[in-house]
Amino acid sequence: MSDNHPRLRQRIISSVIGILIVAGAFYYSGILKGSKKEPEQKNKTKITNVIYSPVTLKNSAVAVSSNGTLSAKNKIDIISRTQGVFKGGDRPFRAGVYFNEGDVMVSIDNEEYVANLRATKAQLLQSLTAILGDLKFDYPKEFTKWNNYVRDFDVNSTLKALPATSSDREKAFINGKNIVTQYYDIKAKEVQNSYYKIKAPFSGILTDNAIDKGAMINAGQKLGTFINPSVYELEVKISPSELSLISVGKTVQLSNAEKTKNYTGKISRINKVIDPQSQSAIAIVEVRGKDLREGMFMQADITTEKITDVAEISRTLLIDEKYLFLVKDSTLYKQEVQVRHVADKTVFVSGLEEGTWMVSKTVSGAYEGMKVNPINLSE
Repeated sequence: MSDNHPRLRQRIISSVIGILIVAGAFYYSGILKGSKKEPEQKNKTKITNVIYSPVTLKNSAVAVSSNGTLSAKNKIDIISRTQGVFKGGDRPFRAGVYFNEGDVMVSIDNEEYVANLRATKAQLLQSLTAILGDLKFDYPKEFTKWNNYVRDFDVNSTLKALPATSSDREKAFINGKNIVTQYYDIKAKEVQNSYYKIKAPFSGILTDNAIDKGAMINAGQKLGTFINPSVYELEVKISPSELSLISVGKTVQLSNAEKTKNYTGKISRINKVIDPQSQSAIAIVEVRGKDLREGMFMQADITTEKITDVAEISRTLLIDEKYLFLVKDSTLYKQEVQVRHVADKTVFVSGLEEGTWMVSKTVSGAYEGMKVNPINLSE
């Protein structure tokens, strides 16, 4: 019994220690659970700050700006209608040479043609002389006028009009002798002969030449370009929305590329057909000035009629070229607007109400129905 007693006591002590360890573990476990705090719930809805400003409507006269190169209003290509050797003209046929209206610019050798024309006139004179005897006996009252016509006939001069017939019998007699047919054949040849001399249709300058004296000219050949240097035109592109703001006769301010000289022009005509590529119409501006030149680059500014009840906004605020973001009840929504005029950095739009809250600074990722915190920096 003495050996078993110490062993029993040792087992009891070990059991008590184990029970105390387990109890302690449960105790401290409860303390740790009680000390833990529930994690705070994060707000899943993020409110974005947006800058807005109340819409201000106004009436404004705006300027339509465009640029381009000048082209002479009166500008023609000189085309030969006949064939022959170039003999020259009243002045040298060279680019930059000035011709007065009516001056011979191009003279083509026509000696052979003129000789044939004279022969044809001589045949008519022969036919007229042959009928004088019949006229004297059958139409004595008409003889004098036909005799005078034959007496004044000159194969080297332009053919004069035939005497007027006084009766149907006289008319039938003249036609029966083939007089009228010969007359009109000569008149047609005289017109053809005029093609051998090309005269200046107006006073102006030859801007280029394609032939030299002594060269062979063919029918249909371009010989040069001739312009009136006193009146020029400039094509100005106009947005379809701005067509109603301009009109023929409207004053246009122009300046050269260096901005050193200013000119005043007027809209002479408007082509309202919309170009499918540029989506714009064309207004033609007419301008005069001694310093103007063909091909000169010009900047044009057209002061338009006043546009009413419009808001001027940054171009960056437009969405798909016709929408704006507005704020109502801390929510974004789209408003369709009409673009009335496009300037360099701003646009003038209609379709808004005075005082409406308009987003004045672009918002990344904005969408219709988005909840926002509106901020007015002007307050």
